[in-house]
Amino acid sequence: MLKKVFFLWIVTAGFSTAEVVYSPAEIQRVRERTVPSIQSVMWQDIVPRLPSEYRARASDVKLIFPERGPGPMSFYAAPARQEIHLPLTSLRFYDDIATLHAWFESRSCPQEYIQTYLAALLRADENLPAPLVAFGLDRDKLFADNYTYDLSGKIFSSGVQFLLAHELGHILLDHRTGVEGAESQRQEAEADTFALDHFARLGGNPMGIFWYYQAAWWHDPASEKGRRENSHPVSAERIRAMATRLMDNPGEFAHGEADPAREANLISQLGMMTAAFADLIDDDSFLNWIAPAMFNDFPVSNLRNSCPH
Repeated sequence: MLKKVFFLWIVTAGFSTAEVVYSPAEIQRVRERTVPSIQSVMWQDIVPRLPSEYRARASDVKLIFPERGPGPMSFYAAPARQEIHLPLTSLRFYDDIATLHAWFESRSCPQEYIQTYLAALLRADENLPAPLVAFGLDRDKLFADNYTYDLSGKIFSSGVQFLLAHELGHILLDHRTGVEGAESQRQEAEADTFALDHFARLGGNPMGIFWYYQAAWWHDPASEKGRRENSHPVSAERIRAMATRLMDNPGEFAHGEADPAREANLISQLGMMTAAFADLIDDDSFLNWIAPAMFNDFPVSNLRNSCPH
């Protein structure tokens, strides 16, 4: 997967006016299966590994799981209330996108179709069904494939762990809501570092953070206007800083893995890909031509035929 060009593994994050609908049974499944796992990650993996000066305050943080959020994938902190919000619909959406990428990877299907779906949903606000429905795929059948099940799980679990650590960083670092421009960029960069520090203590591959970053960029592009105005901005500077840390010391994020040498090599590749992405989005015109090109070459009308079961 790491040899794929960067725009083949963007996943959505942030806020959008689009709405994705799941059945009550699907939402209940997230509530029963995913929520306990996330709570376990928070209280057994993240908080006990925090520097001692943060642990007491972290114990007062509350994880909130509303059914829906402001957009298809809206994860956010409310520092004043010491809350981290992870809507059930957003968690299921993220899981579905991770599953799609893993399935397409396992079958060598053109993953640009996934980007067409995301661009149409987030950038163009098209009314589209949930990811797997849009592609005509059955979740249980896809999970019967061991490669898909394993890779999607790694993407989802590491991504959620990054999100938890990032939003916890906003709370423990006393960040303020409603800031813009340079101050917003500073807070986001600090929360990124806080989350990466957790993965370094864990010694784990932070694979999922890239799905988060690339997706957030679809919704909140790193244009000069975005740097000035957006409240939760993605910038080339933020992404480049993360890439530099991964490339400079990949072993920092691999010492807890079963094969540290192999994992360090993969992390180094991720760092190089992320650096290339940062260079690309420094060009404000990039978003303007990449989305129309995808809509033309990988149309929404062909999603169901793009990687059949």
